[in-house]
Amino acid sequence: MEITLHFGAHRCATTSFQEYVRRNAAELKQQGVAFWGPETTRETDLIALKTMTDASRAELQHELDLCQSRGVTHLLVSEENFLGMMQQNFHKGELYPEARLRAQLVSGAFGARVTAIALNIRALNTYWASLAGYAARNGKHFGPHMRWQKIAKHDRSWRGVVTDLADVFPGIPLYVLPFEEFAGHPDAQLAQLLRSNTPERSSNLWLSKDEDARPQGLNSAQEMKLMATFADDLTWLADGADGLAQLCLMSETARGAAAPAYDRIDERNAT
Repeated sequence: MEITLHFGAHRCATTSFQEYVRRNAAELKQQGVAFWGPETTRETDLIALKTMTDASRAELQHELDLCQSRGVTHLLVSEENFLGMMQQNFHKGELYPEARLRAQLVSGAFGARVTAIALNIRALNTYWASLAGYAARNGKHFGPHMRWQKIAKHDRSWRGVVTDLADVFPGIPLYVLPFEEFAGHPDAQLAQLLRSNTPERSSNLWLSKDEDARPQGLNSAQEMKLMATFADDLTWLADGADGLAQLCLMSETARGAAAPAYDRIDERNAT
């Protein structure tokens, strides 16, 4: 049985992707595909990675054995909090500072059964703006502690997150899917992960779109710094990511006339 772990991330249309898979669970089951989303991970010790016990890890392995005995050939596990929590990103002014530690705990839980890793990324300026907007809309208390200058100057980017995951899961394929490519196309994202045709129902699902995509609090210099850093990340990924990861892009047929994500970012930086 193949096991793909989807690490999110937050504000990258992850909830829409999970809902698309959930709505098509019956059809996917006929293909031998099972899905564990937050409704599963958050009812188990998988969401409390630091407090997992030998008993809870053994129970997880038992559940995996049951999946396989029921004819599941591919298990997709999607949980954005595997990377860390949004609150911590705000408080630290850093992109998933505990990603490596939490990935090690996830690896310890699933053992050697993992066959692929997936990660969504997003332009850093709109990622942080989206987190700030989410905090404001939902009355979260971590919004006022945002330190835009620290965020813009911090040297940690998606490249660091990708490297953390690749180091913890050496030799395991790591697929990186940009938000700018796959938001609104959960079917295309699932096709990348399953390497097969996917259901058409709700194929354009996109929940909780940002009401205002403009950066909240970033000045123009800080925004350009984050955009340039993300462009460097995408260039690194497009050049092969030192063999650590594979950048996934939609085909021109599926995408239409739009340019690949890294071209769009470079064009914005050049203007």
